[in-house]
Parts: sequence; C-alpha cells; structure tokens
Amino acid sequence: MQFTLLNIRRRQILQEIKSLGLYLFLIIVIIIYIIIISYKQFEKGQNSIFIIVALTLICLSLQVTRKDKTFIYKHADQPHLQIFSEYLALTFPIAITSIFTSAWYCYPLLLLSLFLIPYLSFTVRKVTAFKNITSVIPASNFEWISGFRKIYPVFIGFYLLALATCKVRVLPLLILWFITVIILSFYSEGEPIEILRESGKVPKLLLFNKLILNYKCLVILYTPILLLNSLFNPDFIIINVLFIIIQISLITFAIFLKYSSYVPNKSQKGNSILISIIAFTGALPYFLPIPLILSVIYYFKAKSNLNHYLND
Repeated sequence: MQFTLLNIRRRQILQEIKSLGLYLFLIIVIIIYIIIISYKQFEKGQNSIFIIVALTLICLSLQVTRKDKTFIYKHADQPHLQIFSEYLALTFPIAITSIFTSAWYCYPLLLLSLFLIPYLSFTVRKVTAFKNITSVIPASNFEWISGFRKIYPVFIGFYLLALATCKVRVLPLLILWFITVIILSFYSEGEPIEILRESGKVPKLLLFNKLILNYKCLVILYTPILLLNSLFNPDFIIINVLFIIIQISLITFAIFLKYSSYVPNKSQKGNSILISIIAFTGALPYFLPIPLILSVIYYFKAKSNLNHYLND
C-alpha cells in the first residue's frame, strides 16, 4: 500500500518550510517546547488523559471538516488505513512521549481512538441551510457563514452539549475548545479577489477589522456557556476568562496564517498541519504564549502578502 496522503502532507510541509525562512528555527523550538511540556505532563500523571482527548478531538475535527473525504473513500487504496496513518503521524511526536512514563497506557488508547475516527466517513449533505443566517452572523463574516452551513449538525450538536453540561467544571470548556478547532477550519479557503477588495482598506485595517468582527462573533457565541459555567462554579471565573483569551489567540493566528498564504479562490490545505499543532496549544494554559508569538510573525507575513492584492 502506498501512503499517498502522507506523501502529500510531506510535500506540503516542505513547501511551508521553504516559505518560513529564518522563522523555521522558531517553529522548531516551539514544537520541541510542546513535546517537552507534554512529556512532563505525562511524567507527572497530570492532564495525561486530557492531552490524549485533545489530540483525539483535533483529529476528529479534521475528519469532520475535511473536504477530500468523498474522493479518498472512493479512489484511495485502503482509505481507512491511509487516513489513520495521517492522524498517527500528526499526533506521534507528542503522544509517543507517554510511552516513557507511568502514563504509557495513554498511547494505546490514542491509537484505538485514531483507528476508529476514519470510520466516520459521513459528509453533511450540501444544502443552502439557514438562508437568513446573516441576521445572526454579519454578512462580512463569510468564513463563519460558509463553514457553519457545511457542518451545522455537528456544530449545533456540540454547542447544545456544552450548554447542557454547564454545571460540570471542565467539560463545557473542552467542548467549546473543540468548537474553536472546528471554527479554525473555516479559514482554509481564500475568498475571491473582488470580496477581498470590496472593503477598499489597506492590509493593516483589513486585518484589524477582520479580527474585531471574529472576536465579537466568538465572544457572543461562548459568553452564555461561560457565564453559566461561572455561575455554577464560581471558582472557575478566572479560568473561564483565561479560556476565552486563549480561544481569541487561536482565532487571531488562524486569520493571520490564512492571509499570509492567501491566493484568491485557492484552498489552503497545507495550513491544516500547522493549524492542528497550534490548536493543541489552546487545550492547555501552559502553551498560551505560542499562538501569540506566532500571530506576531504571521501578521507581518499576512500584511506583506496582502499588499500584492490590495495595492495593485
């Protein structure tokens, strides 16, 4: 069996590495930092299961939102093993460290979870659902509108689950984080150049307005659940505030990453690997500086790239 998907990902990573330049060293340092912190968590027995759940949810979100499922299951050789090998390679650097600790059992649990995920081969039927959604989500936030319409059953289902579990201390936060990971996939396609230029703004203002718009949507979406969770668990107020800051930092990074490699009407599948790694950092507060640092780096890359399209 040829591991076609892994070869595609390898080429995408090499292409991204070439575009990073000197920033590659910083990315490597960040990845090593994530691996070391994860190992220490496994070693201490703290958050071990939480890390495995987070890795599983990231792969689950990739499975739910990926656009190539229909093609893979119809034409790829042994599609389940192909997809499983992709998720295995993605989680391997972090999860394998558990083998060398007392939490060694976490790795077999992860392998079982990853093996089952490819069997979720369903795709949401493409219909123009929620035709009046612009009365809730501003029309200018086309990423959310398009993304929500594609996977609204999953989105609504997990949101209601988070709402129903507000009395539980950590569970609703984990579910909201999973929703954030799904939202990050909304920024995987470049809009037509006409939409980009519609605002008539320079790159700096365009990015700023995009951030503010997305921050508002995220805060409005999460506030009811976080307020209820704080009401039932008053000692979680600070944690909930920190949680929303972390989710905002993930959205910030995803937007800057999108526009750093923006090409009109082109899918940015190569960004999914880096998005998945940074999404994992949103699951634990130890990693808060990482999306913030990378946001600064990719802000300048996004600003430079947009200059080519807005200053013609």
